[in-house]
Amino acid sequence: MTHKPFKRFIGIDLGGGRGKKTALAVLDRSKGGVTVTALHPRPDEPPLYDSALLAAVRESGEGAVVCVDAPLTLPPCVRCDVACCPGQQSCTDAEVVTLRRLFGLGVGRRGKPAFTPYTQRATEAYLVRRRGILPREALGQGMGPLTARASFLVRALADRFTLNDSLIEVFPRATLELLGFRDPYKKRVDRRIEILARLRDLSFAPGVWREECRQSDHIFDAVIGAYTGYLRGRDGWTVSPEVASLLPTAGWIWVPPGETETAATSRAAAD
Repeated sequence: MTHKPFKRFIGIDLGGGRGKKTALAVLDRSKGGVTVTALHPRPDEPPLYDSALLAAVRESGEGAVVCVDAPLTLPPCVRCDVACCPGQQSCTDAEVVTLRRLFGLGVGRRGKPAFTPYTQRATEAYLVRRRGILPREALGQGMGPLTARASFLVRALADRFTLNDSLIEVFPRATLELLGFRDPYKKRVDRRIEILARLRDLSFAPGVWREECRQSDHIFDAVIGAYTGYLRGRDGWTVSPEVASLLPTAGWIWVPPGETETAATSRAAAD
């Protein structure tokens, strides 16, 4: 998979469709990195409900990749069109097979299942088993409305943005952890400003203040989501060969690759 040389990176920290927590950040390429050129909603702007969010994305979408902090694809069982389920152990769906390989068929105490393919995707299992990152399950507790809204956005933007190319799923907390920023930042406002100061290739345009990231962890996550998209293009991230065949239907959470992933990708390219 190759990436286009995107000039703009739109980060969306997605909240519920009727809530006020959705935030959007626009980053543009600049000398030596990227510059935050817009943050929404500003104090005088209404919340980013669906119509406003779609309008903001389309207005800034020329030459852009959209980076969403929410599941953009559904778990395999939810997408399945088989009339009668054969059971997880007998299922031949490629993503369920991958889940079995990553988690194994064992069960925990009192018969607790190792995985549930009606709430989990292979990308989440991969982060847990191979990267030590614990993401939210696509249809785990409290995630249903958010995943439904994200699925709506994928369809609403399908005329201009393509999944895993110009429209990607990101996980800001995982990006920061894998870049070495492991301390919590949600309730530590000064920590957010410290992180931004240490990202040397990230700057803010005049009139766009870091202070807004201090005041709102949602705006901060939108910035980091967009920055993830920038890193993906700058460094040429690829999907691990272990799960690459599952795309695009299975989806993928884009995070900084590990050394073993980089080495495996290099070997695959050489072969």
